[in-house]
Amino acid sequence: MAGVAALLTFLAVLAALAAFWRSVTATRQTVRERIGQYIEATPAAREAAVETRGPELTGWRAFVRNMSRHFVWSGRSRALEHKLIQAGVPLKGAEFAVICAGTMVAGGAALFAAGGGRPVLMLAGVAAGYLLPVLTLRIKAARRVRQFNNQLADALVLVGNSLRTGYSFLQAIEMVSREMAPPLGAEFARVLKEMSLGVTTEEALANMGQRVVSDDLDLVVTAVLIQRQVGGNLAEVLDGIAGTIRARIKLKGEVRTLTAQGRVSGLIIGVLPFALAGFIYVINPQYILTLFMHPAGMLMVGYALVSMAIGMLMVWKIVNIEY
Repeated sequence: MAGVAALLTFLAVLAALAAFWRSVTATRQTVRERIGQYIEATPAAREAAVETRGPELTGWRAFVRNMSRHFVWSGRSRALEHKLIQAGVPLKGAEFAVICAGTMVAGGAALFAAGGGRPVLMLAGVAAGYLLPVLTLRIKAARRVRQFNNQLADALVLVGNSLRTGYSFLQAIEMVSREMAPPLGAEFARVLKEMSLGVTTEEALANMGQRVVSDDLDLVVTAVLIQRQVGGNLAEVLDGIAGTIRARIKLKGEVRTLTAQGRVSGLIIGVLPFALAGFIYVINPQYILTLFMHPAGMLMVGYALVSMAIGMLMVWKIVNIEY
């Protein structure tokens, strides 16, 4: 009964917060609806909008899209969309905010009910629910950049060979977008699409550099922009950059091999205490719950968490070698 009462209390507080957020964003929603009436004022405009509209969303995507109207926040949504583009996730910033809100509610409700209505556990569940999608997004973005860097040297060789055979730079980019696998092929296809819509080559390459945060790509973009201003043999320049990128990738592999033991040690330091606490909780819950209910136990837990954070930060600083 205590768990049910705690869950009902949490849901009541959540409903009050949702009502408050609805009242705050009501004016903004009204403005958008009035603008939409003017945009699609005529039947012809409405029919054109229906014809050009993509396939209807179903399931959870439709729910997220509908709820995202209440999470539109121009500055934050734009920053989230930039990160989503870097990670290659086909979502809008407001839609990702809906997912974050859902995981926060689920995490907070689960720990609030499991902990017997303790606000501290509810806050911990909310924090964990927020960090889960954010960290997942950062991991996907870093993985996508790593894949892009691994493909970049081969793409530069392909562009250089295309230029030697008489292709133009635009045709070489088209060949890369057609022959290379994602994510590099998709990014070059986007560059080609921007150029076909009238965007200059310099601006299209700069936009790709903003979407893919990569030092290797910045080097390529800078070299191409300088060559277009002062002239020169672009094929030879790209071949030299490709060799440099291959050498850097080889060096990164050697560094990761030498620091593997330190990274595994940091992972064990971070995971082992929580795994051991969960194991003890399954075997004897009362034994481990004393640590979280007694004031001295709470002080020990706080000190342990701070010490773990400092230790993991030190390990990360040791193994994170700049090259």
